[in-house]
Amino acid sequence: MDQPIDHGNIEIPTQRTFSFHKNSELKQNILDGWTSKTPEDWKPDEKVNLKNARIVISCLLEGKRVKEMNRYLMRQKAVGHPGSPWLLYPLGDYDFNAMAFTALLYLFGEKPDLLYPKTREHLLNHILTIEGDEFRRNVGYLFLEDSENHILMTEGSRYLKNQWLRNHGNTAPEYDNKTNGVEKKLIFFLEEIDTYGFYEFNSAPYLGYTYCALLNLNEFASGEIRSLAGELLDRLNWQYAISSYKFKHFPPNRRRFGKSFKKNIDSDYHTVMLKVWASLYDESLSVDMSRGQHHALWATFVSYKPADKVIEWVLNKPKPYFIKMGHGYNSCPEILSGDQGYLLSAGGANQGRRSLIVAKPIMLFLDDDASEMGEAFHMFGPGDDFVDWNNTGVYHDFACAKGKVRIPEGKNSATSSGNWQIFAITEGVFLATYSKKELGLMVIVRTDSPENALEKVIENNLDEELLKTRFIHPNGNLIEYDLDAPKDQWVINNVNKKTVNRNFDQWLFFESLSF
Repeated sequence: MDQPIDHGNIEIPTQRTFSFHKNSELKQNILDGWTSKTPEDWKPDEKVNLKNARIVISCLLEGKRVKEMNRYLMRQKAVGHPGSPWLLYPLGDYDFNAMAFTALLYLFGEKPDLLYPKTREHLLNHILTIEGDEFRRNVGYLFLEDSENHILMTEGSRYLKNQWLRNHGNTAPEYDNKTNGVEKKLIFFLEEIDTYGFYEFNSAPYLGYTYCALLNLNEFASGEIRSLAGELLDRLNWQYAISSYKFKHFPPNRRRFGKSFKKNIDSDYHTVMLKVWASLYDESLSVDMSRGQHHALWATFVSYKPADKVIEWVLNKPKPYFIKMGHGYNSCPEILSGDQGYLLSAGGANQGRRSLIVAKPIMLFLDDDASEMGEAFHMFGPGDDFVDWNNTGVYHDFACAKGKVRIPEGKNSATSSGNWQIFAITEGVFLATYSKKELGLMVIVRTDSPENALEKVIENNLDEELLKTRFIHPNGNLIEYDLDAPKDQWVINNVNKKTVNRNFDQWLFFESLSF
């Protein structure tokens, strides 16, 4: 059903020259938070709580309560099965724990003062039960393919346990990844993601588990699998660097599909990883974390660090840019227009329930303390149900939507006229908003005063009826748009009288005319 997605005209950065500190206040806070907790014994008829492995890993990383953690592990045995749970497979999801305890094995399996040899053997025989040559992509006993994060966690854990056993003298053929089919199939799956893109892009909460599974492979696997996992991590982190601003990030996502979505804009599972890495790069950064510590823990102990350019763009946007990112068939794009003082982020469009796309509002992120959607300028429409939205109407320093502009409390305009208001962003940069029930515009204007900004947006747009379909930007662009565009089409339809490619199912992954 799909077509390969070309990576586009922006190279994914890989150069690494930056040095990172071994510790930071944020990293220590994460570890201290876990070491202060007590793990629970597993019950045979209940899923294992995900916090348990994190507590054990953190305690052993810190050298705390070592005897207690070893005694705890010796009491536990695997509960459930890998893969998504369903009616006849209620104790699925064991791969969440197998992935975490696989990291525990590799971190401490050759440190007998932390993970006692007897405990290590118990871990291998009774906790890490995903092994051998039964590589699978299906849900339980069904002929349906499981989700991306489950496959990565399950089969990554299988590959790594096999590798451990082989490297420690077990010559049984079922544990030889090179001959039992596991390596070949895992490589194929990773290459598939590279070719077609992440299906569960920006997914809440599943992206965090994908991140951790890839970090495990990059940290503990060898050869081509290690390299492929690193390439996918580099792609994820470059995507984040472009689509975030000062750790604010609120993109459209695929999965989890429901009637609503979380409103926090500063702690999704992209963000928590980059917060840790950025804090290790720059100790002076003041960053905290309100959620996601169970995923962020991986960023505290792996050797992987983002490329130099990723760190630079996460912390400071070096220049103005406009970038479109395609995510393939039956999907929606990410569209960004930003500079050092702001970022306009498109919200996407749902293409029906089977698309599993959660559309978000168009957001304007500023250099402020906003942490919730309502604390940032945003707009969406029509109506309040994201299934009805097409919020792809973003272009260079411009955004439009079929709904009013939501102005955060405490943001006061510097000047106004009719439906237009002007807000100061930084020196020489202003936000112009036009807001009516079924039309919202957000325009970035560069000039020397709010009065001049107001004059510039009004002088070429005197006929407000025309604003329903076009806007002449002070930067010279004539932008035409269709606020009722089908939900598989970009809202922008012409720029300077030239037709644009609106079929975003076929967009490149990274595309820019000005980068």
